[in-house]
Amino acid sequence: MSWVNTLSAWQWLLMAAVPPLIVMLYFLKLRRVPVQVPSTFLWQRAIEDLHVNSIWQRLRKNLLLLLQLLAVLVLILACLRPGVRGEIAVGNRSIIMIDNSASMLATDVGPSRLAEAKKQALELIDSLTSADVAMVIAFSDLADVRQGYTADKSKLRKAIESIAATDRLTDLNEALRAASGLANPGRTSQIEDVNDVQVAEAVPAELFIFSDGGFAAPQLDLGNLKARYLPIGETDPQNVGILAFTVERNAEKESQVEAFARLQNFGSQVAEFQVTLSMDGQLIDATDVSIGPAEASGVSFQVANVTEGKLKLELEFSDDFAQDNVAFAGLDPPRQLDVVLVTEGNSALEAALATSQAAALAQVRILSPADLTSPENESQAQSGSIDLFIYDQCTPEQMPESNTLFVGTLPPGDRWKANEPSGPLFVIDTNRAHPMLQYVDMGTVRIVEGRSLELPTAGTELLRTDAGILMGVAPREAYQDAVVGMPLFNRKDGVLLANTDWPIKPSFPVFVLNALEFLGGTASNAGSVTVKPGQPVSLHISNRYSRFDIESPGGAQVTVDRREQPRTIFTHTDELGFYEVRPSESERMLQLFTVNLFSELESNILPRAELTIGAQEVVATNDQRDIARVEYWRWLLALALVILSVEWFLYNRRIAI
Repeated sequence: MSWVNTLSAWQWLLMAAVPPLIVMLYFLKLRRVPVQVPSTFLWQRAIEDLHVNSIWQRLRKNLLLLLQLLAVLVLILACLRPGVRGEIAVGNRSIIMIDNSASMLATDVGPSRLAEAKKQALELIDSLTSADVAMVIAFSDLADVRQGYTADKSKLRKAIESIAATDRLTDLNEALRAASGLANPGRTSQIEDVNDVQVAEAVPAELFIFSDGGFAAPQLDLGNLKARYLPIGETDPQNVGILAFTVERNAEKESQVEAFARLQNFGSQVAEFQVTLSMDGQLIDATDVSIGPAEASGVSFQVANVTEGKLKLELEFSDDFAQDNVAFAGLDPPRQLDVVLVTEGNSALEAALATSQAAALAQVRILSPADLTSPENESQAQSGSIDLFIYDQCTPEQMPESNTLFVGTLPPGDRWKANEPSGPLFVIDTNRAHPMLQYVDMGTVRIVEGRSLELPTAGTELLRTDAGILMGVAPREAYQDAVVGMPLFNRKDGVLLANTDWPIKPSFPVFVLNALEFLGGTASNAGSVTVKPGQPVSLHISNRYSRFDIESPGGAQVTVDRREQPRTIFTHTDELGFYEVRPSESERMLQLFTVNLFSELESNILPRAELTIGAQEVVATNDQRDIARVEYWRWLLALALVILSVEWFLYNRRIAI
């Protein structure tokens, strides 16, 4: 049993004065003038206590007095708000975590899921006792500690009310790490170490997660955290969302663009609606779509006579989640890549780069390995102005600020490793899902010898032979490096000898074109760069501009200083829509990129029945009483009313005698 003080000191003084005043009223004495009237003798005693004409008398046993005092005592007890913990108790330390990711903008519970989560969290705050402390964390893919541990309910309420909605994705890991800081303190060394000590005392806490559960399972041990999941949202929400939207330029007609979108119905009912495509605010096409429950569908549009602009795809459909009913794509004008081929002579590569499709895509300059050491070429390699370097059996002293393709050699440094040459090699697996090997048939290619590769961390295998990986690609900060572990030709005594028959196969020029498209960052994909909310975007701006401005969809501007860096990483991508990059001294747009939701986890707004956190299953609880104090003041008020009713009944019965 616990108590909550609801009155101030002077109010308690007034309340304490009520029982003595009632008792004093019963001390008032009746001074009677006896008159013998036989007809009233029988009811004389019934009215003798109803008129006061003297100050004091002896206090006699009186049931009405006892009932009145009992009613006052019950009211005083109700003002103390007695209560006990529920089945799931609010602990002495409570951590309130509120999901403010994109899916919490769903309106199946009004006015939004976030508003409902904040409402329930405020009710939880009201149920805390004066001895309890709590903290408030808002989370999406970031954790925002709005209020540290405090017993001040006004601060906790203010922190909850200040949580705003975002368009970001959801990741519970960072929020859990912030919450477990006190509950699961670290150690000075390994647990098995005899000198190991715990750096702080473990402080258990109740963890309340107000969310719809639309996130991947966190891989974190809760330790001393006791998690409670309160699902927000209806059990049958309706939503249709856009999961992908891409724009590709027609390979034969550069002025013709094809737009593709993938839609999915996450609801339990058939959805029939219209999909519209607009460019620079003008409607250019529309189509009707019908998607069954839990089904996906694709739509496509063809746009003629355009080179650049802003494309917007919209679903004319009223559902419970509007954020995924719109998608954006920027249409960039065609641009030739700047490509440098460094070789002592490779007719196969030079011929593949000279095809009509490759020539339309890239402007190729050929250098010899000796040319790399010239100050002009070294400066250009580090300036970031070249889109792609292709190194044929040669290695630069340091990696350029661009994407690279190495043929028959490795990049400098120790990130890439290769075994000794071996052969002949037989291709056993090709990663045709990767853009560099799309439509590339390697099954009949013969290879004299090659070196199997060991890829860097996060590398992707492209081609495997019986000796191991022969081709791969791996990220390097903002760039991509691809390596082919075999030379096309071997030079012996000044004579070029073929190491493979791949250059005479139809798949070789296709591979070179794919490499230009993927590593050059252009391709038939004419759409501008798109990222998800909160994800960084890499901007490659000409060195001519030392400062440039980035305007968000909401109109806010951020000025960026290049600081002589070839690429700039921009992280303020919280809003959905178009972002325009302009020089600070000009209104001409340099680059356009977009932010789209494109998340199946966020679009699937059905609240999850349970959460998996580490190895623990956290089952949802919907009853607010399960997590709050069970208070008795309402029952005490009802009891006081019953007592007063009985007292009134007895009083009127005595009068009626």
